[in-house]
Amino acid sequence: MKALFSLLLLLSGFQLYAQKGRGKVSLYVFDENWKGCRPEEVRYLLHLEEFSDTAYQFRYYNYEGPMITQETYKDKNRKIPHGEFNYYNDRGQMDSTGYWVNGKKHDWWYHYTDSFTMWKKEKYHMGTLVLQMDRAAIEAEREEKKDTEQHFDESEAVFKGGDNEWMRYIQKNIQYPNRASKLEKSGRLVIQFVVNTNGTTGEFKILRSIEYSLDEEAIRIIRNSPKWRPAHQDGKLVKAYRIQPLVFQVPR
Repeated sequence: MKALFSLLLLLSGFQLYAQKGRGKVSLYVFDENWKGCRPEEVRYLLHLEEFSDTAYQFRYYNYEGPMITQETYKDKNRKIPHGEFNYYNDRGQMDSTGYWVNGKKHDWWYHYTDSFTMWKKEKYHMGTLVLQMDRAAIEAEREEKKDTEQHFDESEAVFKGGDNEWMRYIQKNIQYPNRASKLEKSGRLVIQFVVNTNGTTGEFKILRSIEYSLDEEAIRIIRNSPKWRPAHQDGKLVKAYRIQPLVFQVPR
């Protein structure tokens, strides 16, 4: 999104979240032309999170619907893309993701089908495309890795008490936001996260978005999770990626 900051400020300069690992969050609204507007003309919402003076994350939403894009910049004026970028289709499912470094595409970019199968990936080196792989090449690479990668000792990250305790934690602590209730939003959200080597969770990525407040609730409940037993491989602790679906239903 290339909208300028000639916006109506909804919440600005206010520390909305005091949770661990969160930056300073501000919300902005736009009309259909990505201009500042009156409340009755709102079509889009921006969640701006400032992690430091060189790390700004922009999450653009349909005001009553799913995320459109998540972008990361070195500066608040969005002149220098630097970090992860995620793009979503009209139904809120992530269809491509990758990284920029100092204003240039770098490393792998991944592209997904509606069923979330990878159909293409591209590798960049500081803005230059150096490799492109189609679905057949991706599958061949995956099979080759199965044959060549061997580990003498490995285990997945596990929530203390196992999967049943993990589900009990979610069911006990998940909340249905007032905003989503007023909009009568429901559906199946999917979030990816990392279990770090110290057992904490991080690197949250919405794979299937529903609506802003539901996405925020998914991030909140995973972020506040008690510690996990971290994964290990070849005698060393390693980060582990997990995918968690969450089903939200309008309270009756």
